[in-house]
Amino acid sequence: MNKDQIAIYLNEHPEFFNEYPELLLKIKSIEENDLPLQPLTTLSLADRILKRAHDDKEHLKSKLEWFLEITRANEKIQEHIFEIERLILTSTNLEQMVQQLKEEITRRFGIHNVVVGLVDGDDHFFEDRLQERVLGGLNGTIQFIDQELVSQWFEGNQEPVLRDEVNGNSKIFTSHSIRWKIKSEALIPIMIRGSVAGVIALGSTKPRHFYEGLRTDFLERLAGKLSIAIDNILLIDRLKIQPLVDKHTGFYNRAYLEMVMPREFELARIKKKNLSCLKMHIDYFHDLPDTWTQELRENLLKEFGQTLGELCRPMDILVRTDSDEFLALLPETDENGMKDFSGKIASAFYSMSMVAEAAKERPSLNMGWATFPADGIESYKDLLHAASREMIIAIREEESSMVRATG
Repeated sequence: MNKDQIAIYLNEHPEFFNEYPELLLKIKSIEENDLPLQPLTTLSLADRILKRAHDDKEHLKSKLEWFLEITRANEKIQEHIFEIERLILTSTNLEQMVQQLKEEITRRFGIHNVVVGLVDGDDHFFEDRLQERVLGGLNGTIQFIDQELVSQWFEGNQEPVLRDEVNGNSKIFTSHSIRWKIKSEALIPIMIRGSVAGVIALGSTKPRHFYEGLRTDFLERLAGKLSIAIDNILLIDRLKIQPLVDKHTGFYNRAYLEMVMPREFELARIKKKNLSCLKMHIDYFHDLPDTWTQELRENLLKEFGQTLGELCRPMDILVRTDSDEFLALLPETDENGMKDFSGKIASAFYSMSMVAEAAKERPSLNMGWATFPADGIESYKDLLHAASREMIIAIREEESSMVRATG
């Protein structure tokens, strides 16, 4: 490199002196009188390099201070959100939880207008009795909203809607007392099992408090936790009024399955885990010889229930869906695990004393199972139908073999 190239390089790369600070000090210590030529009125090369380094340092310092300020603000928001999430996830009463949510958002973020809107629909367990209990309660903090109206708000998306100019035309703050006070608002969808089940509405008296482009990940996370809390509370409400256990086997009954299977399927979908469903049918149960009294049949069910219970894990869900049909829901179980499990059940069933010791006709066990994810299985209903279809095929194949054997 010639001298000009060196000068240009040093001018454009002042960080060079980070590795050679002694060189920079030496250059700076040169007196003007020692230079062979009189200095120009403009800055010397050394001064230009020092000025560039100083400017860069100040710029980096400013950026670092800004970054630290943003980090501290985010940490504070994270702390507030964590405390609110902890509060709502430990609540077991809907009205109490929503009231506490409003109080905490007001106290921590200075937003006084908070509404939780729930979509009125059977899919989300929002029944008439729930509306009757809370409608108009908490001064309108809980509202029930029509499904079609919510669909219009979000236009098929799951993203928050932020409105920076609200002048009496709020989507949800429509009461005369606050309608004209709301200047900007945020509508954050509450998602339950993949669809909009409600909305958190925040209304501010400040214009442009909420606006398009505002960071919303904290609010979306809060809405996610709120959806879990609402789903849990409504599930608990239903559990309180439903008889859920079959007295013969100790298994859950169909009412319980209808409540938990949508949730188990959604968890498997979100976590990208397997979920297997096994349906079992005790064939000829109602056509057994007269020697099989009602008491013997009940004993058979109890023995089968005990056998299944011993084979299942604590996380598995066992359900008696009909007088002679049973279902096992197995989280995190793939096809190979399902094949192994069904084989163990068949072996255990025919080894049961009441079956193995039957002198004449004895009940048989037909099974069908399906595993998510799989082609054609997009919902928990698809999973149930697929398992039922396989079970029916097994029953028909056994009936055909019986006909051929007797023919």
